[in-house]
Amino acid sequence: MKFNFHVSPSLRGPLTTQSIMKELTIGLMAIFFLAVIYYYTAFGARYALQAVLMLISSLATVFVCEFAFAKIRKREPMKEIKNSFGWVTAIILTLMVPISMRIYALIIATFFAIVFAKMLFGGFGQNIFNPAAVGRAVIFAAFMGASTDLVTSATPTTNIASQFGWMPYNEQMLDGFLQQYGGWKSLLLGTYPGALGETFTIAIILVGIVLIARKIIDWRVPVVYLCTIFVMTMIVALITKVGSYHGIPGLIWYPCLHLLLGGVVFGAVFMLTDPVTSPTSPAGRVIFAIGAAILTVLIRLAGNLPEGCLYSILLMNMLTPLIESLLDGKQLEVLPKAKKAFAVLCVVAVAVSIFTAMTLEPVSSLDKEAYLQTELQEEVL
Repeated sequence: MKFNFHVSPSLRGPLTTQSIMKELTIGLMAIFFLAVIYYYTAFGARYALQAVLMLISSLATVFVCEFAFAKIRKREPMKEIKNSFGWVTAIILTLMVPISMRIYALIIATFFAIVFAKMLFGGFGQNIFNPAAVGRAVIFAAFMGASTDLVTSATPTTNIASQFGWMPYNEQMLDGFLQQYGGWKSLLLGTYPGALGETFTIAIILVGIVLIARKIIDWRVPVVYLCTIFVMTMIVALITKVGSYHGIPGLIWYPCLHLLLGGVVFGAVFMLTDPVTSPTSPAGRVIFAIGAAILTVLIRLAGNLPEGCLYSILLMNMLTPLIESLLDGKQLEVLPKAKKAFAVLCVVAVAVSIFTAMTLEPVSSLDKEAYLQTELQEEVL
């Protein structure tokens, strides 16, 4: 067997894995407390209690699974739990699911996230897929009907995908859509039902800025991912000739709408930046982020799913080893490869934008019967 070694120089940074995970946990818990406060003020104590029970259940599942895993491997359980950072997966997964999700469904999803997406690969640092994303995919596949009697309206992502095909064509249609959720201000603040922690756009961005400033996450990933989505949807708006909204051109408000809806901002800050399942080199992370953005837009506009962020992350996780091997070697030697990959992805992004724009049918009037059926949904999708 042939081994390749990269010789010094090596640099040791001031940050440790423990400190990185500690600050990431603080940021995630800040978003969780915002969610609890929102559901308490908007719907009552029962909803806030449900959110707390969901997190406790997911955390308990993580600790039980990791305790058993440590025993099987004949290791010290408390040390294994401390160094595995499974609670981060539990918090992220809880923030990705709706308030109406049943506890048993979240427990099963957490089990899959920890056991199948993490432990079977060897534990922390060895997993290929983002564990929280795997857990959310399990819920998508098997437990979307596992909802409690906690009732909220349909989420904006579900509504705009099913009723508008992601294309509210004119000012009247967009006004009708936004009024259901409190307008642009509500979309920014997150004061509308959705996945537990994905709606608080401004708060997530502020937490992300703090994490970037403290070098907990790499700024390239969220910035490149969100900017690529913005440019791609701007191209879509130009081709489909989306109208202006109260004087704001369609090529501005339409991309902003994509960024504010769903989990793209949350995924950009807390999931795509996962150091274990994303490339290690800066160039690799840029390629990773562009690829995820392309898949997100493609799934949203040309697929059958209302949200593309989750599956784009999992698909790019599979491509991470390929990106790593492509950019393996001395930086000056791999730089041309990185530039070529970047150029190819830019061309692909433009091609996908044109393709999705050609398949879209702008909605200028709403089917009232279908609209009422959406409003009567008793779970947050």
